[in-house]
Amino acid sequence: MPSPLAIFSDIHSNLEALKAVLADVRAQGVTDCICLGDIVGYASGVRSSLRTVRELECPVLLGNHDEASCAEFPPEDFNETARAGVALAAARLTASDRLWLDSLSRTIIREGVTFTHASLADPRHWHYILGADDAREHFQEQTTRLSFCGHTHRPMVWWQHGDDLLYQPGEDVVGLPPSGKVLINVGSVGQPRDGDWRACYVIFCPEEETVEFRRVEYDIQRTKRKILRAGLPRFTAQRLSLGR
Repeated sequence: MPSPLAIFSDIHSNLEALKAVLADVRAQGVTDCICLGDIVGYASGVRSSLRTVRELECPVLLGNHDEASCAEFPPEDFNETARAGVALAAARLTASDRLWLDSLSRTIIREGVTFTHASLADPRHWHYILGADDAREHFQEQTTRLSFCGHTHRPMVWWQHGDDLLYQPGEDVVGLPPSGKVLINVGSVGQPRDGDWRACYVIFCPEEETVEFRRVEYDIQRTKRKILRAGLPRFTAQRLSLGR
């Protein structure tokens, strides 16, 4: 039977959170991982976070901040805080780093499960799945029963069965519905935005048909000090403690 799978996303150069999550993954006895993108952006641990993910030798998807950090010009739709993080990443990435990021896919299907960073609806434009209409547009493009995404930094479970659409915050262990389509938002390792500052990721157990949302404490004060020393906006550090 397929082994449990750790799925994480939106590290955003927060090395301390990433290391804490990977330590928790090991403590759970899980050896198989997938990263759904946005390794860089916002915080200061750009190359160390990238190196740590690459050393896992696991499937990795491209995120919008990863793409923006390799672009010739900063994206106009990023706010000031996001643009500062992208600028720092762009300055620190090597040519090899950029080539590797450019090689990443936006979406993969593995053993009948879809993995994507953002919505499957027009993936080139990185749409967020924040409400029911967003979810319905995503499900129109989802060809598998189950998919996992990141991007919003908010752990969620979306379930479409016929014309019905149900959703709930991602917490604890969730049993997967036996029918319909399901989308799991795995939350964020490096910058949660659901009011909980702890790093978030999921463990998917195909045999039990469950998804476990795990929250992991990390040295947040160290991360905040590094952000400020790098000259990034103060809000980038402040928001970590707020979980938003």
